[in-house]
Amino acid sequence: MPGKKLLVGWCLLALTPARAAEIIVVGTEFSHVFEQDKEGKFDGLAVATLNELARKNGDQLSFALYPWSRAQWMVETGQAHILIGPYKTPEREAKFLFSRRAFYRDYMLFYVRAGDGLSWDGNLQNLIGKKIGVINGWVYTPQFEQMRSRLQPVVANTLANGLNMLQAQRIDWLAANLRNADGVMKRLNPEAKLVAVEPPIGIQDGYFAYCQQCDALRQKYDAAFEQLLQSPLWQQLAARYAVRVP
Repeated sequence: MPGKKLLVGWCLLALTPARAAEIIVVGTEFSHVFEQDKEGKFDGLAVATLNELARKNGDQLSFALYPWSRAQWMVETGQAHILIGPYKTPEREAKFLFSRRAFYRDYMLFYVRAGDGLSWDGNLQNLIGKKIGVINGWVYTPQFEQMRSRLQPVVANTLANGLNMLQAQRIDWLAANLRNADGVMKRLNPEAKLVAVEPPIGIQDGYFAYCQQCDALRQKYDAAFEQLLQSPLWQQLAARYAVRVP
């Protein structure tokens, strides 16, 4: 419909970061990377990093938490400028402009119930037919994604739901990343008898992703991030938030 196209075009124009207050940053809750406390304050490695980049460029940022699928949609459609933390895939590269460098690193692991005696040898072929859980909207490793249709995993809406499904024996394996899973388990049920099994499924790096109309903003922040990487502050931030970095 012509009216819809005009509305979308207007939104994109209005969100072009010509003024500092117009830079909108969205994401979902990522333990240690993007979180919000009970008082509404945002924190995490992504928040500290972006605030530092914005300070260097004289910008002001507005943060908001949404379900993961909605946060992606907002940046894809130009209703927000920056998406926090996506892993890079060909499909996402068609929708977003990714930062030049990743800013954090995740280890992807299978979680099982302690005492069930489950182990694996790193070969996904051997898990075909098993009760495996994954989180809605997450991507794992390229090898896992290639095997997804054969594994036929059960989809949980959130990581918390997935962990509860594992504990309730609705699934026997849950694919997740170490950083998020450990954080959610401690918050939900510190006594839960869930453990990660080796070897890792793989390693994924997380990026900042920008809307297609935000290339100038991306270039500014890429340049500022290169400067940050050369300063002691970067390693201090990574240590403060206990996040692995590339």
